[in-house]
Amino acid sequence: MHNYTHKKLAEAIAALDRVPASNAEFSEWIKACLHVELLRDNAVSDEIIVHAISDYTFVDAIIVPEEVLAKLTREDLAGWQFSSHDSIASYVYGGREKQMWIERGVRRGYDGHQNGIQLVFRRTFDGWKEAGRNYIEINQEYTHLAGIHWRPEKRAYCRFNERGDLDPIVSVTTNEDKGSTMSLVTFKWETLEEYLSVAKAALVRRFDFTLLKRDEFGGWSQGPAKQIQESDDFFYHQHVMPGYAAYTNGIQIIRPRRSGSAIHEDIQDGWSGRKNKKYAEFIAYDWRNQRTASISTDPNATTNYFDKKEGLPFELSPAFFRPEVLSKYKTDRDKYTLGERDVACRAAWNLKAIDVNEAGQVHAYICYLRTLPYEEQLHWLSNNEAPKASISRRAYVNDFKGEFVDFSEPPGELLAEVRKWHAKKVGWWTLRDDKLLDRVNTPLTSSRDEWAESFMDLAKLVVEGLETSAIRKKLDAAKIEYDNKDQTIALLEKLLDRNRKPEEAEKLTGLRTVQHLRSKAKGHAGGAGADELAREAESEHGSFANHFKHVCTMVLGDMKTIEAMFAA
Repeated sequence: MHNYTHKKLAEAIAALDRVPASNAEFSEWIKACLHVELLRDNAVSDEIIVHAISDYTFVDAIIVPEEVLAKLTREDLAGWQFSSHDSIASYVYGGREKQMWIERGVRRGYDGHQNGIQLVFRRTFDGWKEAGRNYIEINQEYTHLAGIHWRPEKRAYCRFNERGDLDPIVSVTTNEDKGSTMSLVTFKWETLEEYLSVAKAALVRRFDFTLLKRDEFGGWSQGPAKQIQESDDFFYHQHVMPGYAAYTNGIQIIRPRRSGSAIHEDIQDGWSGRKNKKYAEFIAYDWRNQRTASISTDPNATTNYFDKKEGLPFELSPAFFRPEVLSKYKTDRDKYTLGERDVACRAAWNLKAIDVNEAGQVHAYICYLRTLPYEEQLHWLSNNEAPKASISRRAYVNDFKGEFVDFSEPPGELLAEVRKWHAKKVGWWTLRDDKLLDRVNTPLTSSRDEWAESFMDLAKLVVEGLETSAIRKKLDAAKIEYDNKDQTIALLEKLLDRNRKPEEAEKLTGLRTVQHLRSKAKGHAGGAGADELAREAESEHGSFANHFKHVCTMVLGDMKTIEAMFAA
């Protein structure tokens, strides 16, 4: 799906190229006033047409260094015949020495061709008769500098924005796209302006609007074309045969709108994460001054151990949040990754050193909250509250004592065992999906859906990973009978009880609990059985979080039992 602005430009060009039915409208249409107006308006828009070929519209562009442009006249520019059909390089043979070499760059139209940069290349796979024979390439230097990649579902070269969503930087329509009769390539202005500024160059657009009724056209009349100069950067010549046909073609130069220093500062701020930075204020514990206070994420509002600016709170002051602050990140697992002590949004941002205290509050430090986009800071601010307890023991040992913790809590221990199994490539279990390692999280809120979803993920990770064939092979080797209808947990229990009397038989309680909860709580979330399970979990353990940790501990025990059985 194309981005909205690109789509509207395509619609605008299609509308402009529609031949009017009435003679009066046709007479005005051939003068190309609206076509020229489109270029004029587009030159100051946020989505720049770099290439367009439609029924009556032709626009092509290259980037030319300012030092080259300064040496050229309007006549020189008007004579340029660069084309996106040209290749970026070609083999050339000749010269006095009859040698062969590679010639690069824009090769037609002006003496400074080696410095010209072609952005768009129309390519044809000769001999290929299926879809995709004609396609568009974008200059690789530009795609690398912009950090963009082709995403076919967006019909654009994209990168992730600060929200972690795909941002179409260069959008492409070809006449092979469904419902399209044109080729159109548009560039987001902000990224293009950065390139122009650093390259000390301008975008030079060549355009031609030859407007007529093709089936009635018999040729052009004699006489010079009218020269029109709207500005030093926008000029064209036009030949109008009233009521019959006209052509309008010329050059438009588009330069950066902002100063080079402002653009370069923005680029550098983007490297450091300071671009367009805004800061929120959080209720946090100012442990330097032993108080709860409102602390801004602005770097100037805090200090560190080395500077110790008088009176300012330390940037490691923790802010506290309702556990619901993390719910957002559990609803879109493709976009967000929630770990034990961090949450990340694709390539957009990563909030480090979060944890949960004894009161069930999520906490994060001011210095890391400031790295979030402002919009994301506001999400955390909406869940901000005064501290009910100190930071977690793990956070204190890790972040303030600078030591590795010698203890772990579920599901951390369980996940460590799973990763060990995966690394050892054990025969009785397989990791079905790498993403599951990041999806098993403790439910922190009182939401039954979150609680049920946690057991669903745990079941997918541990139970669904068990290999039935390997377990049966182990049973066969031990000459233990089983029914072909027996599932993995039942098979494992037969292996576990092989030397026990029936009355001494044991169960893999943790795994059975996970399967039961997965079936009842998630599979039938609205049923009376699910309600009863939820009430029991909260009643016996005080919270869904404690219940989940308890079950994880049982599962971990079962996993160690299974490992011992296969080692025997």
